[in-house]
Amino acid sequence: MIGEPAIHPDADRRREHRDRREQERSARHLARSTRHADRREELLDAAVAGIRKHGPSASMDQLAAEAGITKPILYRHFGDRAGLARAVADRFANELEAELGSAITQETDDARSVLAGTIEAFVGYIERDPALYRFLVQPGTDATVDLSGFLDRISNNVAFAIGEQLRASGRDSGGAEVIARGVVFFVYAAGDWWVDRRTMPRTQLVSYVTDFLSTGFNGQWGSDS
Repeated sequence: MIGEPAIHPDADRRREHRDRREQERSARHLARSTRHADRREELLDAAVAGIRKHGPSASMDQLAAEAGITKPILYRHFGDRAGLARAVADRFANELEAELGSAITQETDDARSVLAGTIEAFVGYIERDPALYRFLVQPGTDATVDLSGFLDRISNNVAFAIGEQLRASGRDSGGAEVIARGVVFFVYAAGDWWVDRRTMPRTQLVSYVTDFLSTGFNGQWGSDS
């Protein structure tokens, strides 16, 4: 009877050595990736501060100086001005989505209250950070993000929340996406017009837009208010 072949101790040691080296390489790669991500966030913080300080037309030189680095280093992390704008847009959208989410998921059957809170969150956010907002959406610059895509991202989150509200109230949620896009693009247009003119207080703008849109929402939620 032929026995199983013996495993040489050297083979075990070589395999263990290879496994250890692979683990060390993976750990070094993870550490480098983490450092790069942390550094990128630090530079993004500085760039946002520079935009607030110098305005929406801030140059890459000014933003690099705000971070205490040279422009090539800023390019190394973000590619170009458009890449930096996309990174800023992601942060802007994440923060705005959080505020909109809090407003639109209120536990209430009052459709007008939900709508007013959502509009207030959007307009209030761009009012608090107009330079950053303009950096993202002003036309004619290579930093301008894909505005339609940006608003679509906001609309998708609003649509999900509206759908949840409609289903919870036992109503048809099939129109949630249409409603969300109508609201978001309408409110964006009104807010974009208002943020540079300020011809009325924010509260009055919110009231006007809410009054205009609330009839449709009342129909969806079945409110008599």
